[in-house]
Amino acid sequence: MHTEEILKYDIKQCLNLIMAGNDTEVSEGWTKLKKLESEPIYGHLNNYETILHEVLTGTIINVQELPRVLIWFSKYLTEKPFTLHSISNDIAIMLKNTEISDMSHLTMILQVLLEHSVYLPDSINHSKLCEAVVISLSTFLMPCDPRKISEFNDNASKVQNFLEVIRLKSKNIENDNLILICLQTLYKIISDTKGKQEPGPGLAAVLQVVKSSIIPQAVDWILSESHSDAQLAQALKVLCSWLPKWRGDRLSIWIMEFIIGLEKRHKYSILIEVTKAKLDVMFCALSVPVCRQNASPIIFYILRKQGSPSLFQNIVRNIQIVMSNFLIKEDSESSKECIQNLVDIMKILMLRFPNQHGCINLENNFPVQPRMHIVKEVWNDHVWIDEMEEKEPLIETPKTHLGKVGLSNLGNTCYMNSVLQALLMTKQFCYEILMYKPSNKADDQVVLKKLQNLFTLLLYSKRISLAPTEILLASRPAYFLPGQQQDSSEFLCHLLDLLHEQEKSAIIICEANDSKEDRETNEMSTMSEEGASIKRWTTEEDLSESIVLERKTQSLADFTDGEDLAQVQQLSDSHSDSTDSGIQSVGGEDTNTQVPLVHRVLGGKCKITYQCAQCDTSSHNTDKFRDLQLCFPEEIQENQEVSVQDLINYYLTPEKLTGENKYRCDKCMKLCDAQRIIKILHAPTYLILILKHFRYDFDTRLRTKLRHKVMYNETIQLPVSTPSCTTTETYQLYAAVVHSGYSMDYGHYFTYARDLKQNWYKFNDSYVSQTTFNDFKSLKPPDTPYILFYEKNVPFEGGLYDEDKPELSTLSKHLQELVANDTTAYIEELRHQAEKSQRGRHNSISLRKNENSDDENPPPTSCHSKEDFTMRTNPNCRR
Repeated sequence: MHTEEILKYDIKQCLNLIMAGNDTEVSEGWTKLKKLESEPIYGHLNNYETILHEVLTGTIINVQELPRVLIWFSKYLTEKPFTLHSISNDIAIMLKNTEISDMSHLTMILQVLLEHSVYLPDSINHSKLCEAVVISLSTFLMPCDPRKISEFNDNASKVQNFLEVIRLKSKNIENDNLILICLQTLYKIISDTKGKQEPGPGLAAVLQVVKSSIIPQAVDWILSESHSDAQLAQALKVLCSWLPKWRGDRLSIWIMEFIIGLEKRHKYSILIEVTKAKLDVMFCALSVPVCRQNASPIIFYILRKQGSPSLFQNIVRNIQIVMSNFLIKEDSESSKECIQNLVDIMKILMLRFPNQHGCINLENNFPVQPRMHIVKEVWNDHVWIDEMEEKEPLIETPKTHLGKVGLSNLGNTCYMNSVLQALLMTKQFCYEILMYKPSNKADDQVVLKKLQNLFTLLLYSKRISLAPTEILLASRPAYFLPGQQQDSSEFLCHLLDLLHEQEKSAIIICEANDSKEDRETNEMSTMSEEGASIKRWTTEEDLSESIVLERKTQSLADFTDGEDLAQVQQLSDSHSDSTDSGIQSVGGEDTNTQVPLVHRVLGGKCKITYQCAQCDTSSHNTDKFRDLQLCFPEEIQENQEVSVQDLINYYLTPEKLTGENKYRCDKCMKLCDAQRIIKILHAPTYLILILKHFRYDFDTRLRTKLRHKVMYNETIQLPVSTPSCTTTETYQLYAAVVHSGYSMDYGHYFTYARDLKQNWYKFNDSYVSQTTFNDFKSLKPPDTPYILFYEKNVPFEGGLYDEDKPELSTLSKHLQELVANDTTAYIEELRHQAEKSQRGRHNSISLRKNENSDDENPPPTSCHSKEDFTMRTNPNCRR
């Protein structure tokens, strides 16, 4: 035992010389250690773990010797759980306590750990080691010597590889935890506002470890934590400063998601601060071809969002420098594309800030002409404006230019905004909502009242956008979780159901009261003549017995099996065989009773026939519908073009029911082959078509998107069956809700719609822009029209709906007061903002006569996804 202790002491002395001595002592230490290895007892020591623990937690000056020391120890360590002294944790302590000036020394240490599994056993949690690696990586700055930059990037990639290997080695439970710890450590470093110098770009290797699909969630987590604005600004500044230095592709994704996240939270002052601080640095990335691809989408996005005239000259200066000194001389496809984008940006900023010095000379010196369709689309985009900075008005604001009001995104509510704007452009629906006289009771017809208020303000408000908070709270289904993306067609169906049920309830109450009065009169008359009372029925309900048959309106696609049909048949016997079907017919003959608004405007009637192939017996059911859900035929490939008219024809083609879809015939008393035939009996005034672009993916458990090439017909024909013949009704497209994204569970919705003067508009949440039908037709996946709104080509009687909106004086007193109060409040807000701006600037000039409230521009959409982000960062993709 005495000999073993002496040998242990001698080994420690040798290691001390190696780790802390001068060159001569290091050489002496290795020589002595080699001699000690020849001792017979040497290989039988049982405390090598303890010796290594003392070395790693002691003073280490010669860190370049550590890889060799670790290799030496690996010969004598055994693979077992290090429960008392985890070597992984000891190495973490060493990295935190040791100054490593050369990144190659760090990567050599990490490489030894990977090559010798005894240092990284699967049974140990390596989170402390990963944290220490991230901290150590942040201390290395990018060298100035071009020859050493490549070496720096190679070493950073090796660190990235080490972290990825550790993540894969970890148990599933710890896998995400390791990523979280790395991100927490990274954010703590880059958000340090008291640091003497910014951390080096090698730290971006940590960002490369995170999968692209997880980055939006990771950024949202960072922004959701209770971090100060100063910390958020510092973190984004550091990320932006790495753009000209880092070659990896994930950094640009992180930065863009960070920017989008701050926009969603209206942190415009942070974005402006970062732009001012890092604009020059980011422009440097455009001069480096290898960095340009990842950096340019971020820079162009930042530039197009600028609403500060104080940055105009700085932007111009940087654009001129990078163009003349780099891009024009390079003469590559990448540089040409960059030049075109910069010219477009210049034109946009010149329109925004027309009073800036030298604008005319700038335009005369453009190397290429700006693309005006791009300029027009971006010009009135929402911009970043600091509340304390005086705002320079645009030539025209979106409101004065278009006369349309947008809807602010309240947190992934684009599914609702897009539907509301489409319904607003459904003129008869809009008019009847405005003119409707809801019940005076506070709890009755809440949705209709809120929708009426919103439609009124959308038509008559002087604002650029409105926050649809009240209609959201009143109409959002209970199963729609706040802040999450939802299906716009599902919301549309739910909204119309609520309107129908609330109005129907009001009609029933009204008719019940009327019926009671009539019944009392009739009873008195009848009893005087016959001495008996006569029971009276309405067309739909036996109100004397208080029996109410209620059913939600269904689309044709809801009829799928025999059980449903049995229920439908029962309902049809009670409803559809009456003289009042509940739907206004084509000829307008159903006017005896009050038809609910939704069915009056959007409702149609169909007949579904099931014909047994064995006995040739047919069963018929009639029902009301409010939309047609059009599927894509299985035989149509995604590269084949199919038109909306083709889908309608396919929908109305008799369907063979065979195999698992056999029909249960009541006469044959068994499942039989059959065919299902759908015929339209009455065509609605407005036809809603839902294109079923989505299918359930069992692998991802998401509703993925089909990518069929669709021709969206401006005009379609709908076959209508009458007792004598089949006719056709012609419809013209007037609105479409578009889904942007590759999955129903992610993405964004916006709407194209035209007014009565054939002017087309794009409603993208708070931003409304004028567009053309050709722009709509040129949409390509992932921008896919999802809900199509068609109007029947029959002029309305008397021209009641020939104007985009009725005279305000024709509306109810309540709605007129609503508009007046909104106008007063808006003017007060403008005045308050103007006074606040003046107080914030000592040398501000007096407000111009026609100043508009640019800070009233609503926030941009908050509906983004991992798929959308790829599109935003790829210049070849259009969102």
